[in-house]
Amino acid sequence: IKLTTGTGSFILAYLDKPNFDPQKRVLCSCHAIPGAWIQEASIFTSGAFLRWFRDQLGKEESILAEEQNQDPYVILTEEAEKSPIGANGLLAIPHLVGAGAPHWNPYARGIIYGLSLGHKRRDIVRAILEGVAFEVKKNIDIFRKLGIETKELRLTGGGSRSDFWNQIFSDVLGVSCVRNVIEEATSLGAAILAATGAGLFSDIAKAAENVCKVDNRWNPDLNRQEFYQDIYQLSNDLYNLLNEKNFYKTYINTLQNKKLV
Repeated sequence: IKLTTGTGSFILAYLDKPNFDPQKRVLCSCHAIPGAWIQEASIFTSGAFLRWFRDQLGKEESILAEEQNQDPYVILTEEAEKSPIGANGLLAIPHLVGAGAPHWNPYARGIIYGLSLGHKRRDIVRAILEGVAFEVKKNIDIFRKLGIETKELRLTGGGSRSDFWNQIFSDVLGVSCVRNVIEEATSLGAAILAATGAGLFSDIAKAAENVCKVDNRWNPDLNRQEFYQDIYQLSNDLYNLLNEKNFYKTYINTLQNKKLV
């Protein structure tokens, strides 16, 4: 299974045959390899949530990054490491432009729940990182129910540059995570197809085997995994509570129809 995290997060699993979800929570599409298929889940805002924080609340880190000639995301995630697991009681749900898989709810919106006067920005950043991992887990759990084995997750995309975030994914999901040496999966896939088409490799599988090398590995910590399981359930409960009460849609419709007289 591959997880690409950039603006959003996209989960893909290779299939030998079609595997359609009766509840239409995740997708099944044709693979580039003839006769093969993929299981697919899309989360619309993951890295974009972190970018929103950087632009709106992370000016201090951005200035520091410029002074030190560093990526501001490095400084943000280093700060997040100083926040304890569970982000000091904060929950973040990354539905800033609606919810993708498995909810497909255009009315859902982002949430940072549990804020108090004692919280720091580092807690919000950690809550965002954990909240994205919880969304990934929702979809991975559905993959499992559809019969897909999840022994290992291959991480790609700009988000995979963060060792700390990669460890959170491993702990939340309870599986080993590995990172590609070449993290830009979309460009890499295009290059693999082009190289195969140009005759540099006999087939796509051979090309992928040749160029897809592992850079690092993260294994789950069982204690953190157990701790995260409880928080994950609370995150699900919070979304379900608002959705079942039709709060999301009612809230948006109320604001759209409200006019100042």
